[in-house]
Amino acid sequence: MSCLILCSLLAQATVGLLVQYGSVTVGNGNFIPLSSTDSAPTVDIEGFGKNGTARLFSVVMADQKALSAPTKVYPYINFWIANIPAGSTGAVKGSILEPYVSPSNTSKNIPYPNPFNARNHTYDFVLVPQRNPLVKPMDSRLVNSLADIIGQYHCGSPLQTVSFTTSLH
Repeated sequence: MSCLILCSLLAQATVGLLVQYGSVTVGNGNFIPLSSTDSAPTVDIEGFGKNGTARLFSVVMADQKALSAPTKVYPYINFWIANIPAGSTGAVKGSILEPYVSPSNTSKNIPYPNPFNARNHTYDFVLVPQRNPLVKPMDSRLVNSLADIIGQYHCGSPLQTVSFTTSLH
């Protein structure tokens, strides 16, 4: 009986992140053709139950090496879904803090020449707990670091990350 209760509690505390472009599931390190990423992906989560400490979650999509400068690499935030209620299951019901920008359109939003000097780029979807509801869009999608912007918006440490790679050339 105690094992059943423990297993039930562990199942309620599980956080799952499923991201798909059509029928293609984003899985750590898989390659997705650029043409498949033109439209926003579907994002499904299974959040903490109502008894968890977090009440809201965010999913942030970022190219963490969008711009390589001589002394620093800058991430670009492609998509940010905020205010996802705890205990959510299935398709995300949150608010869009930053609308989707496809990998093929990212370079149009970076104010520097030739930001995509690397052929392949990796895009991360990061699930983080929020402390408070988020409503203010970012000043710039090009940021110093993903950790800094997550901290600036008072979000907690990442709970799960899934990523894919695509070729921009």
